[in-house]
Amino acid sequence: MNKLFLMCLISIVVLTSCNRKMGAIFGKKKDKLEVVDPRFDYFSARAKFKFDDGDNQVAATANFQIKKDSIIWISLSKFGVEGARVLINTENIFVLDKLKKHYYEYTFEELSEEYDFDFNFQMIQSVILGNLIEPYKKQRVEKTDNYFFYTASKGVYSFQNFIGAKSMKLEKVQVYDEGTKNTISVNYSDFILVDDQVFPNEISAVIDYVADKKPNTEISISYNKMVIEDAPLSFPYAVPSKYEKK
Repeated sequence: MNKLFLMCLISIVVLTSCNRKMGAIFGKKKDKLEVVDPRFDYFSARAKFKFDDGDNQVAATANFQIKKDSIIWISLSKFGVEGARVLINTENIFVLDKLKKHYYEYTFEELSEEYDFDFNFQMIQSVILGNLIEPYKKQRVEKTDNYFFYTASKGVYSFQNFIGAKSMKLEKVQVYDEGTKNTISVNYSDFILVDDQVFPNEISAVIDYVADKKPNTEISISYNKMVIEDAPLSFPYAVPSKYEKK
């Protein structure tokens, strides 16, 4: 697979919030951290996407459609021309590269092995919606003027979660790879209300390749439309007969 194209894809699905209300962040007994997950069956969004790894720069429009806990569909276009289409279900990722007339199929196990990161559907959905990647399990929570902060671990990865004291939403997460020493920092900001739920309008991220000593990768997603849909959405994906599998 074209490495730049796949990096853009992974940047989108790994970097792209919902809450019924901005209420107390702890339960009544003060023993449970409550960051409410989104409540919807179908969700759609449109965003501007930018990618810069020091050597390559990409700017595109991304359209998202989600059936919660089941399907994520993404269309990438520039100047009104669709360049790629992505379909993600709970087991696989399918990609159409319409410019090169190629297509790709990955299981999450294959993708995780190739990029040395534990990809799965719930993780991707959580990041797109601004939810906690690794849920709170009674870890020690520290309070600053601006955040509630706690650390969760999974394998060689450490997740530092910063939950806004005012927004009551995840505003920053830092992922540290203890093996490579590389880090990924994602920031959510400019929260807005959509159907009485809170969403981050801006998402920005930096991948710092400490071990490889190569330039940082910077990604930004700026939403200009978000809708909690009343009716089911369609997720069109079909491979033309002339496309070559890569």
